[in-house]
Amino acid sequence: MGAAPAVIAVLRGTVREPGWPALPVAYAVVSCSAAVATAFLHPEAFLRMNAVWLLFWAVTTAVTLACLAQWYVHRRFSEINFVRHNEVGGFIVAVVGALYGVLLAFMTVIAWQHFADCAQLVAQESSAAADAWHTSVGLPAEPRSRVRRDMLLYANAMVKREWPEMEIRAYDKESDLIVMDAIAGVGDFNPRQLKEANAQTATLAQLSALHDYRYRRISDNRSGILSFEWLVLLLGAVCIIGFCWLFGVENKAVHLMMTSAVAIVVTATLVLLFELQYPFQSALRIPADDWVGVVNHIQFMQSGPQAEMRM
Repeated sequence: MGAAPAVIAVLRGTVREPGWPALPVAYAVVSCSAAVATAFLHPEAFLRMNAVWLLFWAVTTAVTLACLAQWYVHRRFSEINFVRHNEVGGFIVAVVGALYGVLLAFMTVIAWQHFADCAQLVAQESSAAADAWHTSVGLPAEPRSRVRRDMLLYANAMVKREWPEMEIRAYDKESDLIVMDAIAGVGDFNPRQLKEANAQTATLAQLSALHDYRYRRISDNRSGILSFEWLVLLLGAVCIIGFCWLFGVENKAVHLMMTSAVAIVVTATLVLLFELQYPFQSALRIPADDWVGVVNHIQFMQSGPQAEMRM
């Protein structure tokens, strides 16, 4: 069969390509089976997974599924049917793509802002703990030592106990007792001098801020993108990638590359959104570096030459 008759035969749908490609099908089946099993048995494993590996796994699986689906659709229907509707399909995919792009961008900005706000909360909470340690300098020896001991214990608890607990949506309950002990230590004594009254007011203000920042952080750690929102995003992604299958392109390899590019961009953005939704649980989680800095700062102050900076 010559070149021209072969092209005509393909356009008319009389020539079919060979059966399903074995390697991509095998990879898609194994990858999807592993994803479903993990989602049902250990859904938190996706959050613990290295972000680069998760991105690689998600992208390769999405590209494989998208290319296999396009291969099947173009094998099932005549190529000329796709070419006829390129102009109309281009207009529709432009409208749908714009709507989905706005939705995806909006959700990504919200998740990114949530991540940034949580990082700011950690910075404010750790600063409040350090400030409470410093403002207690005007208190009498007993409440001052009590507050400073509690702030050091609290900072160490954040690093050693609470941050690991945050990864499983929990928190260290003993840290609540430490904060309340510091508040009780400052609030229970009666100041005899203006200096002590000012120090008491300033220290209580920092401890109250510390308490508020802590509970806001714990509350934010429980919030993420809702299941219904993920359903909408995934349905939109399937529709956008599915529109790529409905175009007729003379070079099939180029068409597969175009579909793959769309699948890569959409999947990578969804993975980024997944990682950002839980700032203290995912592979991109906020580290306890601020609290390590507080511990180091307090230890440096205690070992310095200023006597009033010691316990």
